[in-house]
Formats: sequence, structure tokens, C-alpha cells
Amino acid sequence: MAKKKEIIDFRNKNITYTIECIQYKVLLLNKANMNVELSCFENEKFTQNKTIPFAHLPKSIKSLIKPNNK
Repeated sequence: MAKKKEIIDFRNKNITYTIECIQYKVLLLNKANMNVELSCFENEKFTQNKTIPFAHLPKSIKSLIKPNNK
């Protein structure tokens, strides 16, 4: 039986949100530990990659990602 994919790639879907003048782009969702990897941009310039828990995402972004779907 094939093993389910534990990491979902969102780089090509361009899912972004902005908080306090910092724009975040969703890159990956690790379903095993429910962490999300983000790219942070300030003034259109890349600053860092960041990993946060899925629960810390805004509700509108959570509805786009839906980790329970196949």
C-alpha cells in the first residue's frame, strides 16, 4: 500500500496574506506535525523563511489550504 504524502506544496498557488506591512506567502504544509512554511517579504523584498503552526494562520488562509482533504 502506498504511503500518503505528508508534505503539501503550495508554492505554485500564490497563497498570500499581509499582517503589519509584512507579506507572507505559503510555501509548504507539513501534515505530520501541522506546521506551515512561509516566505516573508517587507517592501517587496524577501526577508526570511519562517515556520509557524497551522493554527496561527488567518481563518481565510486556513480555508484555502484545508489539510484534511486528499
